[in-house]
Amino acid sequence: MHAATETITPPKPLLRGVSHEIAAGVALAAGVGLVLSATSPRGRVAALVYGASLFTLFAVSALYHRPTWSPRARLAMRRLDHSAIFVLIAGTYTPLCLLLGGARGATMLAIAWGGALLGVGRAVLWPTAPKALAAAIYVALGWVVLPVLPALRALLGAGDLAVLAAGGIVYSLGAVVYASRRPDPFPRVFGYHEVFHAMVIVAAALHFVVGARAVLALG
Repeated sequence: MHAATETITPPKPLLRGVSHEIAAGVALAAGVGLVLSATSPRGRVAALVYGASLFTLFAVSALYHRPTWSPRARLAMRRLDHSAIFVLIAGTYTPLCLLLGGARGATMLAIAWGGALLGVGRAVLWPTAPKALAAAIYVALGWVVLPVLPALRALLGAGDLAVLAAGGIVYSLGAVVYASRRPDPFPRVFGYHEVFHAMVIVAAALHFVVGARAVLALG
């Protein structure tokens, strides 16, 4: 008589969530500084929304990945974690859309937050969606900015536009790592998910440069 085969869950990498825990503290300080640097109501709103979304993404990610949750609690935290990604995408768009202004800026803002709302709905109602599908949705919403890139170039300059594009590319490559689970350099310490988290930090830092410039341009 053979013993029943048990499903063994691989141990969580030692550094899972550590980088985002550190990034949450940096994001909080950067967000506060950005709000204090704004001098106009529109600038303050842009800074507050963007800064809050950035901090939320890293704080929720750290809270999800650092502790060892029960299966039920883990599923609830996954809903929050995946929702926070959509909130950050829309939050990153906010300073840029306010800087664009007019009907074009308002339309882009509505698309960004409308898409984020749909994404949050997916995260809440279908938290176990395939990684490839989830990654594709993140990337699609992240690149809806393409039609207004020429207008942003006129407002921010070619250099900032290049930084914005670089951040988008790093985010997109990170989504590929997330979906494919490769590379997975040191599974017990620093695995594919840690690579993904590191790429999110790099991309967020690049976008913060542009977001801060947009806030300062708003006054």
